[in-house]
Amino acid sequence: MAFADTYREQVVQSRQDRARKALFMSRIVGLMLMLLIGFVLRAEPDLRAALAEAGMNGIAKMTGRDVPTQTANAAPAQSALPRDRVKVNRGAVPNAETASQSRIDAQAEAKELGQRLKAVKVGD
Repeated sequence: MAFADTYREQVVQSRQDRARKALFMSRIVGLMLMLLIGFVLRAEPDLRAALAEAGMNGIAKMTGRDVPTQTANAAPAQSALPRDRVKVNRGAVPNAETASQSRIDAQAEAKELGQRLKAVKVGD
C-alpha cells in the first residue's frame, strides 16, 4: 500500500471519529439545555406565564384570530363546564348506630366458615 492511500484512510478514519464524537457531544449538550429550560420554567412561574401568553398570541396572529387583552384587574371567565368531570361515589358516612349494626364480627365469621369446612367431605 502506498503512503498516499494509507494517509487517505487515516484522514477518513479521523474525520469519522470526530463526527461521532461531535454527534455524541451535541446530544449531551441538547439534553443539558432541555433540562435547564425545564428547570427554569418550573422555578419561574412568571416567566412560564409570559412565554405561554406570547406563544398563544403568536399562534392567534398566525391563524388570524383576534386576541383579547387581559388587564390585571380582570376576573377570569367562568366556564359553563363543570370544574371536575371525575365523580367519586362515596357511600354515606355512617353514624354510630348504623356503624355498629353493619359491622361484621370477624371472629364469628371465621368460626362459622371453619364449621362449614369441617362438614364438607373431601373424597371417598
